[in-house]
Amino acid sequence: MNDAPPSPAAVAPASTRPSYSPVVWLNLLCLDAPLVAVTWQWLFARSFGAHLTWPLRALLFLTAWLIYLGDRFADSIRLPAGSPRSERHQFCQDHMVGWWIAIVVIFVVDVALALRSLDLQMFFLGGTLAVVCAAYLFLNHLLGGQWRPVPMKEKAVGVLFASGTTLAVVGVLPGLTISFAFAVVLFAMLCTLNCLCIASWERDLDAAQGKTSLLTGWPAVARVLRPFGLFIVAVSLVLAIAWRFAAPLWICLASSALLLIWLHNANRLRRDNRTALADLVLLTPLLVLLFSFR
Repeated sequence: MNDAPPSPAAVAPASTRPSYSPVVWLNLLCLDAPLVAVTWQWLFARSFGAHLTWPLRALLFLTAWLIYLGDRFADSIRLPAGSPRSERHQFCQDHMVGWWIAIVVIFVVDVALALRSLDLQMFFLGGTLAVVCAAYLFLNHLLGGQWRPVPMKEKAVGVLFASGTTLAVVGVLPGLTISFAFAVVLFAMLCTLNCLCIASWERDLDAAQGKTSLLTGWPAVARVLRPFGLFIVAVSLVLAIAWRFAAPLWICLASSALLLIWLHNANRLRRDNRTALADLVLLTPLLVLLFSFR
């Protein structure tokens, strides 16, 4: 029998443990971005007649999850001591061991699946994009999140996310069309708007942590986010009339942009909740998926 007194952690009241809103859980686990990627990949494939295998869908999910886990880990360990933290970074710091295990396991499964299922063309395309993403992550963390004199983080993330989401679709399409090009560009703009909105809401937090974004350098940019979002909406609705065969895609682009505009004006929401919702409002393709089963 052990007569040693219980450790302080064992007797700590449950109320001292962090309590997170249900809205932020996908964001805490870095699962929101992979879900957004695979839903939009499905919608792009459906709209343009691309037939994707399940390994291609699984690879996108695993690769996106791995990138976001690694980026969150690198962000968390570089935060200055005593600086304020978002809930997602605090959660990562509280679960460092589990985070490392997840990164290693997902990496092994991802590489094994890629070697087993990809042909040479797709392997080359995916490998090239992976190198570009790795170079971006390395540069971003080498600079400590400070993109002076040209803050590029939000634009780079938007373009890379859109490229990764549509890569498999490009690989299986018999030919690229103008409508597909417009769709990819608008989706990249939507992803960039998502990143810019989050940077706007977290501008004070980034400044306190010594990070640089477009919004920390030029706060006035926040005033053009609404017009930028409305531009995406307007162009998407025009294209829904011009290319009706892909109407669900254009409508989802417009709907997500409108929801981002609404979030940008929802100043009463908690910062962490609003940041988590910024990715959830990009899941509008799920509505198309649900109706497709009817």
